[in-house]
Amino acid sequence: MASTPQNVAKIATKTDAIDMSGMSLLGTMVEASGPKALLRLSTGQVRKVAPGDRVGLAQIRAIGAGMVQVTGLGGTDTLTMP
Repeated sequence: MASTPQNVAKIATKTDAIDMSGMSLLGTMVEASGPKALLRLSTGQVRKVAPGDRVGLAQIRAIGAGMVQVTGLGGTDTLTMP
């Protein structure tokens, strides 16, 4: 496997960029079936989700470029890319 150039690693690595205790957005994409997002859960699990999917008590409401709207018991939150 090729190693990552030092300048690329420095730019791509941000200390504490992701809240490890909660749900974090890792990326968004558009597939033939519609928008999808990759979420990192507090357990460390990474899940691909679509609007309408449930993640625990939360529901994915909308997915856009670099953002996901999630509705849970505390209302609606918008997750963005770090």
